[in-house]
Amino acid sequence: MTEHRRKIEVAVQVALHILTWSYIFLSPLFFKRNGETMEWERFLHGSTMPIAICITFYINYFLLIPRFFLQKDKLKWFVLSNVLILVVVQTMMEYQGMRAPHPGPESDEGAKFMAQFPPKIYFVTRGFLTLIFAVAAAVALRLSLRWRQSEQARAEAELGRSQAELKNLKNQINPHFLLNALNNIYALTAFNQEKAQQAILELSKLLRYMLYENQTDRVSLKKEMEFLQSYISLMRLRLYNNVDVQVNFDFPDSDSIKVAPLIFISLVENAFKHGVSSTAQSYIHINLKADEHELCFSCVNSNVPKNENDKAPGGIGLKQVASRLEYSYPGRYTWHAGVSDDGKEYHSIITISDKPIKA
Repeated sequence: MTEHRRKIEVAVQVALHILTWSYIFLSPLFFKRNGETMEWERFLHGSTMPIAICITFYINYFLLIPRFFLQKDKLKWFVLSNVLILVVVQTMMEYQGMRAPHPGPESDEGAKFMAQFPPKIYFVTRGFLTLIFAVAAAVALRLSLRWRQSEQARAEAELGRSQAELKNLKNQINPHFLLNALNNIYALTAFNQEKAQQAILELSKLLRYMLYENQTDRVSLKKEMEFLQSYISLMRLRLYNNVDVQVNFDFPDSDSIKVAPLIFISLVENAFKHGVSSTAQSYIHINLKADEHELCFSCVNSNVPKNENDKAPGGIGLKQVASRLEYSYPGRYTWHAGVSDDGKEYHSIITISDKPIKA
């Protein structure tokens, strides 16, 4: 929580306290009967109870609850302290009540009602119940405030952890991608120096994007797709003629649509790693369609295992995709990936929406 927001919350809490106690103290002025005059001496004596409630409330709110009620093995001191406060306050109220002016029976119908009960029992019972309510209100408010602060701290800690994990994921993606690209360029230098130079130029564009463009939580979809296009162009330099690569991007030509950076590159990497054969016909089909509300990315390729143990695409790249989706679009994405029943095709389809998606 920012310092500015904390100040606003404190100001709101202070204002609520002032409004609440103002209403309690001034309510006799608001509910006078028509034509009734206010006897200020009687009003001041009538304020004895609100003052006692206010004192009891804030002694508990600022002192007894933090020091005793919220501390382990100190609850008994909280109870004993409140018993002492109730006795002292009740004694002072009784003394003040004896000195208070009493209106005649015709001017106060409440006096007729109270006359039916022993005055001592009535005032003592009413006083203790009211003060106990003040203590309970202080405890409830303090506990609710503490719970809210704990939830805010937990949320801030979770956000910090998520941001740290996202940063760690980005740091893992960049070396992983760079290693693959350098391996491709190294292979090109063995048989085509001109293509190797072109590949180095394309790689410089990719590195520029990863160094300067993807350091925020969101980048424009347009720049992300330009990054993928550069990567695909780089990978095409060393492909065989028997590989069919089709790329189709359909989205508004503007920077209004934002996306988490580098979230699709691992899928494209795996397509070139597991979808290319040096002898048989193979293919890689990459499609993206997006508007202001939904994005759908699909990558379908022929499945060409490199050895007996390499039956399906996997590894660190796809784990990173899963983590990035979960942290960047919780509850707003679907991801379907897997090998076809005959084992010849691998598909990966990601849908991201601006609204929650039912599982």
